[in-house]
Amino acid sequence: MDDIHDIYLCQVSETVSCGACCGLYNLPDLSREMLEILLSKRTKDFESVPRTEDGIFEFQRRNKGPHRLSRPFPQFHHCPFLGFIGGERRSVGCLLHPTMPGNDGLDYRSLSRYGEKACRTYFCPTTHKLPSVYTSILLQAIDNWYDFGLIVTELSLVTAYFKEVESRLGRQVTLSDYSQNFLATNALREFVKLKSEWPFRRNDAPGPCNYFFENGLYPRPAVYRATPDIRLSAYENILRELDSGFSSTEEIEAADQLLNDFFLKTERAFM
Repeated sequence: MDDIHDIYLCQVSETVSCGACCGLYNLPDLSREMLEILLSKRTKDFESVPRTEDGIFEFQRRNKGPHRLSRPFPQFHHCPFLGFIGGERRSVGCLLHPTMPGNDGLDYRSLSRYGEKACRTYFCPTTHKLPSVYTSILLQAIDNWYDFGLIVTELSLVTAYFKEVESRLGRQVTLSDYSQNFLATNALREFVKLKSEWPFRRNDAPGPCNYFFENGLYPRPAVYRATPDIRLSAYENILRELDSGFSSTEEIEAADQLLNDFFLKTERAFM
């Protein structure tokens, strides 16, 4: 396997980017439609904001919104300066960045909650810890900001996925396994969708978002089982990272069958 090395994940293309460390997904309603409406409105509103401290702070006050009281992770910020960037406004980024139209090359990130230095220097654990071959596969396979930001910070989940694929193949995966194989890429995209569509998420889970910072503030709990007779799963690591919970043996069997069908489909894609 390739050595682990840094690959820039924040801005990938005109359609793929990540705002997870800015709290993009730390909201009670995480549908893509809701986020698009929210980000589009912010982006449009910010165009008319005077580039002064008073103007920017007033925009911040207006855009904190009621979600500040109901964030899945209350001690994790949701930055009101997240919006759509790029020529076609199809990726997520910072409205205070010096390259944004109207900022005239000035960096206004010092006016954000964590300041310019934090915004400029922080990189999520995936950047440093995920093997570069896995990261490269994600970069070429995921084609939109919403799914990319949800999966790329899931270090343990992504690792568990690729380890299962490699176990079934009897070898390590390569970038060409996906870049030259539409069926394999499509299967990976289906797996990524489980982040937002997983039917066995436990009732008290924070939703599709995750807290990936390494300060131990919000550790991900073990799989919830309502009764002690509900067995362990061959996919226990994946179930845990999907915030799973089960009230019966039938439910965990259904979850196992869903994942097994998925990985069988992935195997066939490589045949």
